[in-house]
Amino acid sequence: MSRWLGRNLGLMFLSLLLAFFFWAVATEAKDPTQNAPFGSPIPIETDGLDEGMLAYGMNGTRVRVELRAPQSVWATLSTDELRAYIDLSEVNTGTLTIPIRVDVQAAPVQVLKITPSEVSLTVERIAEKTITVTTRLEGTPLFGFRADAPEVVPQTVRVRGPASWVAKVTQAQVTISVQDQQSDVRGDYQPVLLDENEQPVANVEPVPKAVTVNAPISQLGYVRDLAVTVAWEGQPAPGYRIANVAVDPQLVKVIGRVEVVREVTGYLLTQPVSLDTLTRSLTTTVALQMPEGLSLISPPRPYVTVSLTIEAIQSGLTLAVTPTLRGLSPNLSAVANVETVVLILSGPLPVMEQLQVEDVEVVLDLTNLMPGDYTIIPVVDAPEGVIVQNIFPEAVSVRVQRAATLPSPFR
Repeated sequence: MSRWLGRNLGLMFLSLLLAFFFWAVATEAKDPTQNAPFGSPIPIETDGLDEGMLAYGMNGTRVRVELRAPQSVWATLSTDELRAYIDLSEVNTGTLTIPIRVDVQAAPVQVLKITPSEVSLTVERIAEKTITVTTRLEGTPLFGFRADAPEVVPQTVRVRGPASWVAKVTQAQVTISVQDQQSDVRGDYQPVLLDENEQPVANVEPVPKAVTVNAPISQLGYVRDLAVTVAWEGQPAPGYRIANVAVDPQLVKVIGRVEVVREVTGYLLTQPVSLDTLTRSLTTTVALQMPEGLSLISPPRPYVTVSLTIEAIQSGLTLAVTPTLRGLSPNLSAVANVETVVLILSGPLPVMEQLQVEDVEVVLDLTNLMPGDYTIIPVVDAPEGVIVQNIFPEAVSVRVQRAATLPSPFR
């Protein structure tokens, strides 16, 4: 038996080798191997770093990996099955260049290439120190208010990070905006860690990350909104009246001691505006009458714009006017069926009080008319501002005839 094995051992080994070869060829044909980069970049983890040490400077570096794997493995391979890491278990402090390793949980998978293949970082011992939180107010409160010293809880924070960076920190500053505020400003703020030149320090963080700050806003005086009332003296010219009064702004904001502001009525008067002999509308800038101890917040100057609308008082008048025939050819004559036309007029009282019959003309236009009977619409010519409310009759009958023929009255 041993002789037979000795003579046939090589043959048996060759048979096994051939069987494996044909199996591998068949397997490759059915599930071919593929070399390709993995689709997503992989974050780098750190392993083995001592608890009292801290690594920084990688700035979120990720790696791309080229793999060799059967097509069936590629179809199911996910990011969770790949892990990129650097081993820091044997490193000392300082700036180091460490090779990157990639482990793959799926099989069979071969890592062909890692890009980048190494990473530079700094390793330092962790340090901490306590810093008092300082506050900086930005902006100014609403006029009439002031910002008092902010209250901070907790008043100190621990600065934690690499020893060389922690040593640079001299301030933990919180900035609070009080611009246009009239009530306390309260909130949670993350202190900014600064060096002696008031520049932000990187790679360190405060513990806790945020502090609670309350910036009290107090009132310097009592603020109140008051209406503006226009004061005037005298009267417009006879026959005119005030149709409207407007003031801009209508409300002003004042400040003063509480007892002074509360004693003021609900409005401020302007300096008197003279209406004497006014016949036209007026727009003017007028000063306010400011009680002692009271100051304006808005507008900044104690002046307002006053607009007075002055209009004439309207009056009515009835006149009987003899119509005037106009435009008739010289060889023709005409007779109207009425001696007068009655007009109902209206207008400003001063104009109407002075109006006479001869100031108003009623015209019957007979231009280019031939002999015959016509109905003519009267045209009224009245002074400026006088309005014709009604005419009676609204139309006048006129007979036009040859001048040689004596006019005969209408029957």
